[in-house]
Parts: sequence; C-alpha cells; structure tokens
Amino acid sequence: MATVLIWVQILSCDIRISSITWHHRQSNDHIVLSHRTRKVVYILDAIVHDVLLEKHHRAPLQRSVLDPLQEEITKATRNEDVPPVISGPKYYLVNILRNGIFYVAVCPSEAPPLLIIELLRRITQLFEYYLGKPATEKLVRKEAVLLHQLLEEVVDNGFPLTTEPNVLEALIMRPTMLNKALRGVGRKKGLDQVQLVAVQNVQDTLPSGQLSATHWRKSNVKYTTNECFIDVEEYVSAIISRSGNPVSASATGKVICRCRLSGMPDCTLIFADGGRCLDHISLHPSVRILRWQNERILSFIPPDGTFELASYQVYNVATLPFSVRGMVNYKQIGGGRIEIDISPRGAVSCDGVELLIEFPRSVNGVNVTTSLGNWSFEELSKTLRWSIRKLPERETQTLRGSISLAVGEHPPDGTPTIQAKFRMQSTTASGLRVKELTIYNEKYRAYKGVKYVTYADDYQVRT
Repeated sequence: MATVLIWVQILSCDIRISSITWHHRQSNDHIVLSHRTRKVVYILDAIVHDVLLEKHHRAPLQRSVLDPLQEEITKATRNEDVPPVISGPKYYLVNILRNGIFYVAVCPSEAPPLLIIELLRRITQLFEYYLGKPATEKLVRKEAVLLHQLLEEVVDNGFPLTTEPNVLEALIMRPTMLNKALRGVGRKKGLDQVQLVAVQNVQDTLPSGQLSATHWRKSNVKYTTNECFIDVEEYVSAIISRSGNPVSASATGKVICRCRLSGMPDCTLIFADGGRCLDHISLHPSVRILRWQNERILSFIPPDGTFELASYQVYNVATLPFSVRGMVNYKQIGGGRIEIDISPRGAVSCDGVELLIEFPRSVNGVNVTTSLGNWSFEELSKTLRWSIRKLPERETQTLRGSISLAVGEHPPDGTPTIQAKFRMQSTTASGLRVKELTIYNEKYRAYKGVKYVTYADDYQVRT
C-alpha cells in the first residue's frame, strides 16, 4: 500500500487554478481562488514506511506527520473506512484513496477540504494520464523522475500552477518508446542531470498560449483529421428494499470531451432537456459560466486532447437497469436458505452483472444453483459471487440454494446485504442526452459523436 503525501499551508491569496471549478468567484470567465498554499510532496509505502518520492517546495517536513494516518489505517477494517479528514497534534490530514494508494494533504491550519481533495484528484488523474494506467507502487518507483517533474509543474514554489494535461504535455513529454531510448542514450553517455533533463524533452519555457486568455489551449494546433467526441459516464448509487423497489437512488456523472480540432474552434453543447435533471454541476474553466446560467448551453473553447468538460450529480435517478429481490434466512437447523431474483426493467442492455454477498464468519459454506451465469464462494472472505456476462432482456434470472453453518454456531443476527455491479451501454440512469454539438470559427468539417455508459457505484440490495 503506497501513500502520496502533500503538505499544504495557507500562505498567500488570489491564486489562479485552472482546473478547480467550485468555491470560486467569477472574473472574466476565469476562476480565482483566495488561498495561499505551500507544499511538500512525499510518495511512500504505507506498510513498511518506505519513502518512494518526496518533493519539498519550502521548508522540509518530518515524516512523523504520517503517524495519525497510520493509526487510522491500522484501526480500520478496510482502507475505504479511513476518515477523509484526520486531525493530528499539529496538522490536519486530508486524504483520498485511489486504486489502493492514499493521496494525503497535510494542512497546518484550517482550509476548505473540498479544495484540497479536488487538487489531489487532479494529481491522480495526471499520474494515470502520463503512466497510461492507474498508479501503483511499482510504477511510482519506476517513473519517479517523471512524477517528480509533474509535481514540480503542478505546484510551482508552493503555488498550484496548472493541472491541464495538454498544457503539461507541452512541458513534459509522456514516456514513449522514443523518449525512453533517448533517456538510455543519455545515461550511457554519462550526461549530468541538466543535460539528461534536456534529453528527456522537458521544455524550459511555457507552451504557446499559456499566458493568453485561453491558457488551457495551445496555439497553432493542426490536425489532418478533425474530430470531437463526447463521452457521458454515470455512476449509480442506490438502496433497494427486499421487495425490489428503490429506497433511494442517485447518480454522479461526468461529460468527457475528446477533442482533436485544428485552429481555435468555439464549441456549443446542448442537452435535450436543457440539463434540467442535473442538480449540481461543476464546469471546466473553459466553459462560459454566464451563458450556462442564462441559456443552459455549454459554450467553450476546448483544450486540445481529452478533458473533463463537466461533472454533475443527480439526486433522483429515473432509470435502474433491473430489479433485485433477495431473501436470506437461517431458520433451518444448522443452516438456512438463500433466494435471489433479477428482473430486467424494460429493454435496457446490461452486461458485466455481478452480485456479491458477504456472509458472517459463522457460515461454513453455500450450495446454490443459478439459471444463468457462474457462481463461486470464497472461503476466506465468506463471499458468494454470482456473475452474469450479459443479462437477457425481459427474462428473470434466479439463484436458489442452501446455507450451512459451522458446527456449534448459532444462527447469525440480521441478514447480509447484496452488493451489485453492472454496466449499461448507450443509456444513462439520469436520462441525460446530448441534443446538439456545434463547432464555430472554423471552416472544416469535423467528425462528431456521443457515447453513453452507466456503471454501478454503491448499489446495495437488502435481504
């Protein structure tokens, strides 16, 4: 388990952060935050306390600042149960968990935790963008120099500078095969650190357009084929009663734009219902906020490459992929019964369906039969897993079986909860649809398209 530690101290005011879009005041369609930050960055192993990478911007920080975090990790049964904000003797520790890695910001004084969490989230996205996959301890050790350079540009002398991937890529090249070959040649020639950095194509000047009003987009961008694709991704969280009816259902989503357009295009994105289903929305700095507030239209000059145009929340979800009814009882002597029914709702294409049931320690095993898919029981975690590759439309699938208890064990109190995972293609749970994507200020024809996908986030079914 690796941990990324970022030390934050409030120092100055009026820092412009191009990627944080909440807790702000508007000034000429740019986001200006009133916080001063000073940071020291560590990347270390949370089990053996081995530091993988550290970056000091001002004064060094003792590694003992991690002790409150280590105590909370030790006390928690799961890493997900570690509190996001931990109060230590001198510092506040704000952390997020991504792919088994803790990213932690240490604050010596009170600061808006959402601001820090957003910065940590942007750092994890940058690591994944440059590494090509989610960051792991092995990758952090292997690409320590690259990640060190990224942190140097994201936080300049303690001040958040830029977190736009396309701008950073103009400063620091991604680790391609050619760059790795040049790096190996530089080491063989015995180049010093300055020369080696030059070999690695790290620019010493800001990219063109960085100091302009559209600092998120490079100037003089040219493509032989122009295209702009929109991906709408949603993550559903719900609580389903024993009867199969939803007790509560909400969703979080994001609109991802994959833009490969020449010149300086101006785009507008219109939703079918004006985005009225969106309860809360966070916009990319390129979006003109006033036009969204007045006309419900996303008008923006897009950055070059892939970026998150907007993220949103929906409190009342209209579409759930299927209805799940579960029943677990321990009325039999030495065991019990389990019954689960999955009934699709309408003509919704749903695949990657997986139901997980974690039984108490007194359960010795289960023996079930299913109408479709495969099942397995993990002895160590006492977890029953039912997997269905693709759920047929308008057909109810069943799981029936028996539960055996260990010898001498009493029937457990209560019943377990079913955790569901799934993916819906070509639809969203909130019903959000894109009506029109228009490109202005350029004469070429661009390829355009929209893709929808919905995943399960925290989808629980009571038994």
